[in-house]
Amino acid sequence: MKKILSVVVLSACALFTGLAQAEYVIKFSHVVTPTTPKGKAAQYFADQVNEKMAGKVRVEVFPNSQLYNDNKVMEAMRLASGNTGLMAAPSLSKFVKFSKKLQVFDIPFLFNDINDVHKLVDSPVVDEMIAPLEKKGIKALGFWDNGLKVFSINGDKPLLVTPQDFNGKKFRIQSSEVHEAMIKALGGTPQKLPFKEVYTALGQGVVDGQENAWSNIYSKKFYEVQSYITVSNHSYLGYLLVVSSEFWNSLPDDIRTELSAIIKDATMKGRVFAAEADSGDRQKIEEDKYAKVVDMTPEQRASFRAATSKVEDQFRDQIGADLLKKVHATIGH
Repeated sequence: MKKILSVVVLSACALFTGLAQAEYVIKFSHVVTPTTPKGKAAQYFADQVNEKMAGKVRVEVFPNSQLYNDNKVMEAMRLASGNTGLMAAPSLSKFVKFSKKLQVFDIPFLFNDINDVHKLVDSPVVDEMIAPLEKKGIKALGFWDNGLKVFSINGDKPLLVTPQDFNGKKFRIQSSEVHEAMIKALGGTPQKLPFKEVYTALGQGVVDGQENAWSNIYSKKFYEVQSYITVSNHSYLGYLLVVSSEFWNSLPDDIRTELSAIIKDATMKGRVFAAEADSGDRQKIEEDKYAKVVDMTPEQRASFRAATSKVEDQFRDQIGADLLKKVHATIGH
């Protein structure tokens, strides 16, 4: 009898251990604060998974580069193995080395508003842009909003309402050849710097200005070391939610289906967070009165679009002329 009980107990333990080992863990690494649209969307995704898929999948969120920065996370992602996967949502410019087609999102003044962006990312056209990532072992799961970018600068005179205001000024940009070409087209000097170094660089005068979405300007306090913020809405700051293709493909079909549904929900929720930050963080910045916010008129925006129009032509071959035609057809201009 004792032997039978021992066998039963051992079998139960083995079964329990097997179930415990079958739980998949997703470590979600990102570089921003939990209060930003991406930070909120990541936590929302984690909460939904941990509630709805308890015992099957667990998500742990690591904000503020606690785990990896955006330059290291994708390599670490592809090296992960077993039941633990690494997920991240780096800015779109980080993926250009895998797919030049994604440079579409950096083209200045391509989008009139965030609705144009959503028309594109919700269309089949983006499948052509993200397809090359699969060959590099990266699975793209969705486009997450931060918002449209605005310009800021330090100094007494420059308001950044005419292209001439950029002459001789140094601007921090992301690691993007399109951004670099845009600043040069406006007469400024582009300088690529990691996100975590921007505040110090602005405060010490290493650069005069920068471009970003409202949530980043507020959460990282860039506005405290800038005199003016011009509401240019000149390009999209978005993120691509990614995971290792190997890890994603190793998941059972039912788990992939459940995760995909939650990801879609988190993507829509992220748009709400971004829209709230767009208005709410701008208002907080204006109330703090460090930087003066200047709205760009339609005429001023038209002059900037004209000054930077050659940038799209410059990258037409890299992106693909046919793809650009599809993009313009999709957004309607």
